[in-house]
Amino acid sequence: MLKKILILFIPLYISLSQNLIVLNKSDNTAMIFDLKKDKLLVQIPTGEGPHEVAISPNKKFAAITNYGTRENPGNSVTVLNLEKLTLEKTINLGDFRRPHGIEWIDNEKLIITVEANKSIIIVDVKNGEIIGAVRTDQEISHMLVLSLDKTKCFVANIGSGSISAIDLKGMNLIKNIQTGRGSEGIDITPDGNEIWVTNRAEDSIAVVDVKTLEMKTKFKVDGFPIRVKFSKDGKYAIISCARSGEIAVIDAKNKETIKRIKTAEKVDVEKTGRLFGSVFGDSPVPIGISIDDKNLIYVANSNADIVSVIDIKNGKVIKTIKTGKEPDGIGIW
Repeated sequence: MLKKILILFIPLYISLSQNLIVLNKSDNTAMIFDLKKDKLLVQIPTGEGPHEVAISPNKKFAAITNYGTRENPGNSVTVLNLEKLTLEKTINLGDFRRPHGIEWIDNEKLIITVEANKSIIIVDVKNGEIIGAVRTDQEISHMLVLSLDKTKCFVANIGSGSISAIDLKGMNLIKNIQTGRGSEGIDITPDGNEIWVTNRAEDSIAVVDVKTLEMKTKFKVDGFPIRVKFSKDGKYAIISCARSGEIAVIDAKNKETIKRIKTAEKVDVEKTGRLFGSVFGDSPVPIGISIDDKNLIYVANSNADIVSVIDIKNGKVIKTIKTGKEPDGIGIW
């Protein structure tokens, strides 16, 4: 009887506890940590070059884009079962290559950028089928975010310095909006009114009005801003700055920098085979960001092989979590 109780209890416990998933791009693995017990639960192989991860709304699955390498473009999505902590399936995307940005539209459908095709695709997870595609016709369509009602998608295009607004009902491109050189990171404010885009090549943040699809303002954030995430309460925008090795904490209302926080000490690790390698010297190269309900910030440092946990209030790293080689995509549930 005791064994049966334990078997039933474990999935419930996993779903209720605070967990972290981290993708290791150079190791082709996903690590899942129990943050309450401060322990690694499992390490699961993915496809080649896993870059981004999204947690399903019901917290049952994680979907991972396998981007591939410079020599070998990827074309698959790994789906993990978060209750069983196992590989659920691998979805082959056929001729759609270099999948990167990913979000769940609902518990059954994914939306994914595919850079090589200058497009986004909709994937039915249960059947493993592509059920729709829309071209951005922009260079390096990289990250994406959904409108709050899930009727629109906004895609950051690094090579074109723009974002693409896409109507998911009519499955058509609405507009391409110029935002700045190297538009890469993207997020939407919790109230759904603004889209923020990090322009890494010009050290700026562009703010786009969701209703008018016009750029409202642009302001400077130095240090190669590469990702942006909003706190749940909408008070802060957190920008990871890969070159300077910091996160910038921005007042989301006033668009002013409150503080900048180093994510790690200077690092000296083997940089061969990493995306940014020695480009940024001894910077830990913070990229992926996730923020929990208590406004603790989790930052993946791709050139330090750690996740830094940062308290917004005191502006300090309160702990670090050892990962595999070149962590990037990250998620909490």
